[in-house]
Amino acid sequence: YNETLNYTIQRKTITLSPFFMCTLQFLQCYSFNVIQYASVPVSETDRDKHILLQMLDLHRQKVSPIDLTSMLYISCPWLEDKFPANPTELSNAFLSRLWLYHPQSRSSCCDVVAAAYGVARPPDMDESSQSAINPLDLVAAVYMTTNSFLQQEITYRMVRCDFAVPLFLPPVYPDKNGTVLLWPFRGVLGKWTTCSLEESRSCIMKNMANSRMPFLSAVRLGQCSVSKSRVLNSVFGGSHKHNDCFINRDTDGGQLPRVLSDGLVEVSWNLPSADHHSSGFSRPILMANLRGDATDFDKQVSLLCYASAVVIVFCGNFGMKERKLLASWRDNASHLILINCSETMEEDSEENRNEKMKQITMKDLELSEQFVIDAYDADEDTLAKKLRDTLNILLPHLPATNIVATAGIASDLNMNVDEDKICRMAFSEVEEVLNEQLPLQGPIWKRLCHLEKEEGRLKDNPNERLQLNQEQTGGKERLVEELMSYKLTAAMKTFIESLCSYDTTKRAFFLSWMKVKLQVMQLDKLSDTEGEQQQVSYIGIEHFLREMGLVYERYFRGPNYDLYEMFRLPYVAAELLLFGVPLELFDGDTSVFPLNWVYSVLYEVYRQLPQYSRMRVLTTLGFYNSKNAEALSALFGVNFAKSCQSHIKGAYMLLLSLPDNIRKEMDCEFLMLIVTEGLNHPQVTQQEESLVHDNELATFVTGLSDVTLVNLPQNALAGTRQNLQIAVNAFLRTKDSERRPTFQVVSEGPIKDAKIMGCIVEILSQEKCAGKVGIELHHDKVGGIHENLVGPWTNLSLCKESNRIYSDTALELKQRLLAAFHEKAITGQPTCLGAFMEHMCNVWESVKNQNFEVGFGDRHVADALISLCTKLVEDEQELTDLMDHWVQDLDTQITELKESASQNGNYKEDTDDILKILKKEAAMQINSKSEKIKSSLWEYLRQENINLGLMETYKANLLRRVHSTEQQVTLGMNPKIESAIVRHNLSTKMQALLTALEAALEVKLRSLLESCKNSDTIIEDIQLEKEFTTVWNDIPSNLDLPSLETCEIHASMVEQLKENLNSRGLKKQKIKLETANHLRSFKVKNRHFALGNKMKRTLKHNKEIAQRFTNNLIEDCDRRVLETLRHKEGYSDSYMRELLAIVDQGLVVLKMEPFVMKHKFEVDLKVYICSKAAESFQQMYNMLKHEMETKEEFLNETKERHLLNFIYNFRKRDRCRKSAWTFTNLCLKPIAIDFIYKSLERQILDDMLASDHMQVYASPKNFHYHLLRTLLLEDRFENYLEYLQSTENVCRKRIENIIMEHLSGSFTIEDRREQRMLQISQQMERSITLAYEDSSEVLCNVRLLLERVCATLKTPSDVILPEDFLVGPLFDITTHQEHFITQLKESMAELSLSLAREFSENVDVIEVPDDLSYRLQDLLFDHVKGCDKKCPFCKTPCDLGGKEHAVHEALMHRPKGVVSYTNAGSASLSHITCSADIAGENQFQNRDTGGQTIFYKDYQSIYPNWNISHESPEKNGPGTYWKYVFNRYNKRFAQVYQCEPASVPEDWKQITQEEALRSLKETFYITE
Repeated sequence: YNETLNYTIQRKTITLSPFFMCTLQFLQCYSFNVIQYASVPVSETDRDKHILLQMLDLHRQKVSPIDLTSMLYISCPWLEDKFPANPTELSNAFLSRLWLYHPQSRSSCCDVVAAAYGVARPPDMDESSQSAINPLDLVAAVYMTTNSFLQQEITYRMVRCDFAVPLFLPPVYPDKNGTVLLWPFRGVLGKWTTCSLEESRSCIMKNMANSRMPFLSAVRLGQCSVSKSRVLNSVFGGSHKHNDCFINRDTDGGQLPRVLSDGLVEVSWNLPSADHHSSGFSRPILMANLRGDATDFDKQVSLLCYASAVVIVFCGNFGMKERKLLASWRDNASHLILINCSETMEEDSEENRNEKMKQITMKDLELSEQFVIDAYDADEDTLAKKLRDTLNILLPHLPATNIVATAGIASDLNMNVDEDKICRMAFSEVEEVLNEQLPLQGPIWKRLCHLEKEEGRLKDNPNERLQLNQEQTGGKERLVEELMSYKLTAAMKTFIESLCSYDTTKRAFFLSWMKVKLQVMQLDKLSDTEGEQQQVSYIGIEHFLREMGLVYERYFRGPNYDLYEMFRLPYVAAELLLFGVPLELFDGDTSVFPLNWVYSVLYEVYRQLPQYSRMRVLTTLGFYNSKNAEALSALFGVNFAKSCQSHIKGAYMLLLSLPDNIRKEMDCEFLMLIVTEGLNHPQVTQQEESLVHDNELATFVTGLSDVTLVNLPQNALAGTRQNLQIAVNAFLRTKDSERRPTFQVVSEGPIKDAKIMGCIVEILSQEKCAGKVGIELHHDKVGGIHENLVGPWTNLSLCKESNRIYSDTALELKQRLLAAFHEKAITGQPTCLGAFMEHMCNVWESVKNQNFEVGFGDRHVADALISLCTKLVEDEQELTDLMDHWVQDLDTQITELKESASQNGNYKEDTDDILKILKKEAAMQINSKSEKIKSSLWEYLRQENINLGLMETYKANLLRRVHSTEQQVTLGMNPKIESAIVRHNLSTKMQALLTALEAALEVKLRSLLESCKNSDTIIEDIQLEKEFTTVWNDIPSNLDLPSLETCEIHASMVEQLKENLNSRGLKKQKIKLETANHLRSFKVKNRHFALGNKMKRTLKHNKEIAQRFTNNLIEDCDRRVLETLRHKEGYSDSYMRELLAIVDQGLVVLKMEPFVMKHKFEVDLKVYICSKAAESFQQMYNMLKHEMETKEEFLNETKERHLLNFIYNFRKRDRCRKSAWTFTNLCLKPIAIDFIYKSLERQILDDMLASDHMQVYASPKNFHYHLLRTLLLEDRFENYLEYLQSTENVCRKRIENIIMEHLSGSFTIEDRREQRMLQISQQMERSITLAYEDSSEVLCNVRLLLERVCATLKTPSDVILPEDFLVGPLFDITTHQEHFITQLKESMAELSLSLAREFSENVDVIEVPDDLSYRLQDLLFDHVKGCDKKCPFCKTPCDLGGKEHAVHEALMHRPKGVVSYTNAGSASLSHITCSADIAGENQFQNRDTGGQTIFYKDYQSIYPNWNISHESPEKNGPGTYWKYVFNRYNKRFAQVYQCEPASVPEDWKQITQEEALRSLKETFYITE
């Protein structure tokens, strides 16, 4: 045995160590099983299954499965959603959570795995996971260890939670077969919307076991890289909804190996709803999911292939074995969809081989491309979408089937189906019962009961009763005769025989079949009458049980000789009641309490219960559409009839045995649950009789209860007021009854209705508070009013996921109900069943005889109370909304108060003063609104014509209610104000922390940018992160945050107190500090005095003195604690020692009194003072700790964000800096230099024009005159020849000489250059400022901003800017406008400084650029050159200035010989001027004449734009100058032109230089 165990542990520790680690804890009880199997070969898998069941403590349940009644003991103790301590609690936690529709019901997490076992986890599993086993194994284990009836309830709830449900359970024992589950699905209902045509949409509700729809299956073949279940969840959920239907790898614990659930087949439905986004498909479908590798489960795969319309195969490999399996499946399946999950290999050959194998498989299976989906190249969401699209293609053509048919196929395949022979026998009996109707529940019974009630109500009026008896005697006797003539039908005989069966299993199947078949009949009727506004008669099993009660009841109405099994019926009903089948307590349709039947049944129950058993009663008032049965089932695990769209009216009861922990709280052993259904049904409330019956029912059940739960439905609409009327009248009639029920209110819908009901109950309860009436309902929301009690049953669509809000609210309601019973246990004694039966008869007599002040048809009092309380609740809501709005503005008010205190000189604001001011203001606001509420209530009473006399009784209660509301709101405001102040202070500190942090980061950022700019280096992100971390680590230390050490204040105080008592000789004292919830005011008691001081005559006086002294001492200690807390420091033991010293000093003073106190007094007093101080110090410690944690959390949460912002801002600013630098240095700098020097040339030119040379350059004519004058005075032939050959060169040389002369003189350009530099700098800065001011946006595009700068700069300066300079990614960024403008201005300032520095450093160098003189020449030449046109004959330049003239003129024409003209027919130079030619008959011919000879006088026909004046006859005319020059250099010209000298006239030879100069002046009109 030891060798076998060791071998097992060694083998399994690696793969399934969780199970064997847990096995060690159960070694003793498991040793027998190991020895038993030692002789039989057992596989490792089978051994693991047993170990898992052992760990879950479910191994015994395989012999005796958990039944439905066990849920009473499992669910009832579940008071909170606690974490299971160890794996043995997982199954109970699963069931308890599932009954509450908890979304995490399948969780397998518990403390013991993480805390004690420390088991190894798969590599892909989160280390923090506390899952003990795979959640799917938990579900499988529960199904394997529960009987069919509990499985049916589990399935019903799992479907409601949208969980997948097992269809096939694999075997636990190796020699057993698995089981196909059919019975659990018999009770499942589904609801969906048909959406084939938009106009013909309709809602369908069906039993899901019989509903026909396409059946799809999914299996896995081999190892797959994708999660099959996760893909199926995505297929169901679509892109708009998260779905966790199938447990998968993402589920906590889903990564753990499966033990029990390998081979499990789960199913889930996808039903279309009106919201097409939440519906994956247009038709309802059923999806099956096989767990594990399909190669290991032939039977399951065969079942799925035969039953399914589509088989979806997730294939991980296409080997020979896989292809054979696929071929066999393809033969049996209607459609096959293949999902290729084979992993791609790095080597091309492997990838090609897989592709070839896939193509071969497709060919063998005859599959088209659309039915083969590749999974390796897409994520799971994409894969799910492809699969959904493929299924939508097939869906319209798929055949439909149901689970019943699937079970039939399983039987054909020799697979076990859970519906055994007993189940089938029960089904056949049900078929016999459903053939006939129920005759006793007819008008005869109703009329007879009505007459009996009329007799009872007239018993106090003999005359009317006598008259009624005379009128109705014959009728009543006739009714009794007709009733007694009833013969037991065959259906009822079969029904009673089945219930009397000794085989309890068969009886249970019979009752379940009855429910299922009757439910199917009802749904068929609903579908047949869909759209018709008529009442559907519904018969449920409750009607058959009622018929059985009437069979017994009629025995007491008259002589009866048909005693067929008569006296067995109460025993059978009692047995059913103890097995969890509800007993009808009140017939709602007839409005009668079947006294004899119920009394006899309860008597049989009384006989079977232990002696002296005590009980309490919980009653729920269930109105139409309220889900009482579902709510109580969730709370206590009971199984009342669910009124699924059926008209069930009446009261039903169950007896619940309480677990030990609840018995102590409730001081009883049993809890009787009474559920009412069908109150205020909309189809029958139009009748006055129906209203009376509803009031009778509500009054009867309320009178029986200890606690009454008023359950207001979700969609009451117009029936809300009638619901409140019924509940209020029931309360009015029973508030003074013997049991004095406590009322709790729960709302499935609007909370306002519940508040109104709660207000009414409170007002009516306060009326008799002094009389010790045991009715109480908390006014606040968490007391007696519960909202959001909306479970998954409100929507039967199976696609709706469960919500944890309901489960939490249900548990809270359960705790409140048990707390109410606990209060009952304190104030009142429980009752035994016998006393309850007697009380039940008395209540019925009161109801039957209508012994109440408020009649069953009276609505006036209830209406008045409802109207008044509605008004009061609305006013209270206004008060709450007003104060909520006031609280929202608290931060602003606190800021204003602090600013006001600062302005008044109180710079260190006092938080306590602010708190007092705000509390006072809040109290004023609340009080003002409360007074308005009071005045509005009396005004409302007068306006609505409500009976003031009736309301006068409740006037004081109303005032107390308003006052109570005022107090509660005021008390509720205090913590909100304190919290707001704390938040504000903390926010201020956080803001200061943030400001300091941002400032430090900004400094570091600027430093890094500066260093980056100076060194022109690139800083990587790693370096930036290091710099950021340096700043970040320095910030907290610079903020003077106090260190807070972890300490246990209560434990430390206890130690200090023990030391103090030991020092005073009080050793071995049991010291336990009280918590805040248990602290009351300290009272001096008799036991505190010494024995000799307990004389009656002095004890009272001494107690008063001691109490007064104690109060003063406690006040001194409280004051000291408060002063200490003002410093807001952590706890120190010195504080405790100081407090104890104060107490010791006070005790010394007390010893001076004439009485002596025991040491017990000192101990109790110090314990009390220390307890109060401990709570105060603990609160301060918690506040400081919270503040510290908040700061740390703030720093931790914002660190990553600040780091990213730091890096981002650095990169952005660095880029902005580079953009600004580039724009400034590569665009603005050339512009500035060009502006400085270009304008410098213009200034030099202006200086020259303004100097002594002004006359020379005044106009082109003046410059020409001075040029000719200079030539004349120089008197050099070379100069004349150069002038005649190139006038422009001579002009430029002259200009150059003048410029050099001017520049070499006293003129300097430094001042001019600095002036121009300052001017352009100012213009650029102005352009930047204007561009910034034009935009009010915080962020800007750099390129657009710079374009505005350029446009602004270009307008006044007339500078030339490059058009495409700003194109490129460097400038196409968006940044903070102010930051970039700052960078741009800094770059501009640096540019100005750099230019100034360059100018100052080059002071000894030539101050002008090399090409300055050339540019000046160009400027000056352009200024003086005038018109560049020349005379076509003598080449004399035009002397008209500018270029605007159309006709050219020369002041003096020269002899043509100077430009190489010769006389016609001669080789000598011509001395004739063109002015002389136009006066004679000479002719000319050149290129312009086209070879023709033209007279000179007709020159304008060729040259119309020239005007040549005639030669002047005067001696010193315009031509004198050139006559002199030509005569002087005649020979030289002839020599140059290689001609003969001209024959000049003699008078030319007489012209002197002075005459030529004078002629020149006169010609150019020069006066000197």
